Amino acid sequence: MISIYEPNVKEYSTRAIEAIKSGWISNHGEFVENSTRKLKEILNIEHTILMANGTCTTHCLFLSLKFKYPEVKKIYVPNNAYVAAWNSALMVYSLDQLEVMKMDLETWNISTDEEYIKSLNTNSAVLIVHNLGNIINVPRLKKIRPDLIFVEDNCEGLFGKYDEIYSGMSEASLCSSCSFYGNKVITTGEGGAFFTNDSEVYEHIKKVYSQGMSNTRYLHDVHAYNYRMTNVQAAFLYDQLNDLERILTRKAEIFANYERSFGPLIKLGKVSLFKREEGTQNSHWIFAVRIVGNTKSIEETSDFFKNEGVDTRPFFYPIQKHGHLIKIQNNDETSAILNREVIMIPSSPGISLAQQQTVVQATLKFVLWNQGIKPVEINKQNGNIDLLDKFIPTTQTSKHFRYFNKRTSECIKDHILTLLFYDEIQDVYFGYTHIDYYEKHWFGIYIQDSYCGKKLGGLLLNYTLNHSTTRDITPLYLTVDIENEAATKLYEKNGFTKIHEYDTSYLMKKIV
Repeated sequence: MISIYEPNVKEYSTRAIEAIKSGWISNHGEFVENSTRKLKEILNIEHTILMANGTCTTHCLFLSLKFKYPEVKKIYVPNNAYVAAWNSALMVYSLDQLEVMKMDLETWNISTDEEYIKSLNTNSAVLIVHNLGNIINVPRLKKIRPDLIFVEDNCEGLFGKYDEIYSGMSEASLCSSCSFYGNKVITTGEGGAFFTNDSEVYEHIKKVYSQGMSNTRYLHDVHAYNYRMTNVQAAFLYDQLNDLERILTRKAEIFANYERSFGPLIKLGKVSLFKREEGTQNSHWIFAVRIVGNTKSIEETSDFFKNEGVDTRPFFYPIQKHGHLIKIQNNDETSAILNREVIMIPSSPGISLAQQQTVVQATLKFVLWNQGIKPVEINKQNGNIDLLDKFIPTTQTSKHFRYFNKRTSECIKDHILTLLFYDEIQDVYFGYTHIDYYEKHWFGIYIQDSYCGKKLGGLLLNYTLNHSTTRDITPLYLTVDIENEAATKLYEKNGFTKIHEYDTSYLMKKIV
């Protein structure tokens, strides 16, 4: 099973061991101070407080809001967001003070349409959540509505940017939170940090996050909490902050690999990625794809990928789906679509390119399954060559596919891969692909006439080329009839180029 996320902490444990050996294992110690200073330097923020976890820091957003702007009566909270955002709001405000925000089908964040933002009530605050690291341009929203108070749950967006400023660090926001949970870009297991440029807010939170002690030691004068980070956690953090450029570079490479590998499915309109707002750079936290038109339930989708050896996580549920929030009125269809169609996929810092390709292949297979199509590998080991024998006659009337006109199923001894594609709804085999070797590696594909024009060619082609036994074959060749313009365009869209023209056909070549 390729795990959704496995943190890389072994190489960042040197100072944690030092902290343990020193005996400074509570919230006091040099690494709490060093990590605080380092974060402030990196993020260019006035004030930073390390805390026990991301939920603590998000709770402090609302404590800050209540302290600085007690007159605010309405808080706008995103619909599809991790439940900690709502739980934190409810620690300070009542449910009738919270209002669900509309979602955007392209960004997977709240709608930032200017007309919508202008429609929000006065005397209100907005909780910004940068879903899956896709950054919302908060300075832009502040320009549209300077009267609104913005606070940022940056637990998924740390190290993203808007207007060349790190998300959560702008003067447009009162304060922001982040998480160092085990699946985050940098991690202390649990842990988080609170950020603000407002000195009054900082002094208030500095007091209430740590038992609220007065000027007299052990006399406390406010209702407060124990949200302190330990020196051991801070030591893990400090090691990673000192290697941050390499960590971020590695995560960016993983995202770039996925974006490149999903390119064909994106072109086919079967998969989409979130749309970035102008003036923003997303955080490379966890990669996610939207399987456009997914008809399967969340459970069916998850089980399918597990059977393929891939761990996934669904996108956040519409908020009223949670038992304690069921009374919230929300009929936003966009939130339901996002929950059903978006999945988070393995994004560990140690994931290999081969593992990423396996994830992409599982997604290709899922897209086929969602359309009722099952790929079947034909070989002697599977004992299913008879299926090919029955299928071959259907190809021999084709004008453009003549491979089996002078061959029998025995030819598969020279094949690297042979696939049939089965329509489970119509109970019929309709498609065929192979890669064989005769002086060169050759690709072949056939789709029955009744299935042409349904945009299946690109799916079958990419499923074949991304198969574990064929994905590294390069160069790859094919021939196509000159008059078969549709097929030629299909191959060109998928990286094949014409290298020679015969009387009636093109020789095409693809280099991985």
